[in-house]
Amino acid sequence: MPPTVSSLDEFIATASQAWNPDEQMRKHTLPTGESVHCALWKGQFYITGTDIVRVVKARFYEAGIPIPFLRKFEEGIFSDLRNLKPGVDAVLELPRSEFLDFLFANGCIRTQKKQKVFLWSSVRHNMLFQV
Repeated sequence: MPPTVSSLDEFIATASQAWNPDEQMRKHTLPTGESVHCALWKGQFYITGTDIVRVVKARFYEAGIPIPFLRKFEEGIFSDLRNLKPGVDAVLELPRSEFLDFLFANGCIRTQKKQKVFLWSSVRHNMLFQV
């Protein structure tokens, strides 16, 4: 059975719960075929901006809403994410940091340039992911 929005909702609600000590990453396949990840790093749970874009795109895909200008769409999401500040809601990772290497190796990000990685609990999933 293909992934659905309800299985995505369940992943978002439960991904940061009940981890095994050897687990560092949880992955959910989206209806688009892409994956979204919940990463455990130094005792905190994170989601990348790239994964947030993937989830919002999947919501539009499921609703049958075309995204005519993908670049503008992504820019709008990243603009909304600017409200999440490093040190409070996110960490600002320097290029090729150990954390970015880990995220890149697991397909969570497309580039290892300096970027914010968001605390799972700080992202207002219910607001960002609404169609």
